[in-house]
Amino acid sequence: MIFRTKTIGVTGSLLVGVCLWALPAHAQLRPGPHERGGMAGDGTGIALPLLLRGANLTSDQKAQVQQIMANHRPTFRDLFSQLRAAQDQMANKLFSAGRLQEGDLAPQVQQIAQLRNQLAEEGLRVVLEIRGVLTPEQLAKASQLKSQMQSLHSQMRSLWGPDRPER
Repeated sequence: MIFRTKTIGVTGSLLVGVCLWALPAHAQLRPGPHERGGMAGDGTGIALPLLLRGANLTSDQKAQVQQIMANHRPTFRDLFSQLRAAQDQMANKLFSAGRLQEGDLAPQVQQIAQLRNQLAEEGLRVVLEIRGVLTPEQLAKASQLKSQMQSLHSQMRSLWGPDRPER
């Protein structure tokens, strides 16, 4: 009976560890701001290029947007590199031998949260700079396209039915 309880406890701990390890890895598989042109994790990263394409940027505006992205690319690379290192450090602790408690991982969790916050702030700076390049008409067109995309997304969710979990 004790053997079975320990086995269940160890198995449960391993499953939790794998889930914790897999989530950061999954987040890294999504295109980041340095690859797609927006903030990671909020949907803006994927939507921004589509919205900009729909806003019919002039050649000058396209060049300005590319320059904005180039200016921020080193910061994104550095932050993503730090985030990967912190996630790897946490994964190493999760899969190390010996007892492990929540407090043992607190520094890595805090560092990961801080880096994600810095990424969001940097992404916001990029989006605000790009927004400053657009004319009022282009902003209105982008807003209209975003509304249409949200409507399509809502329709797709409703097609899957209520059993599909929200993200």
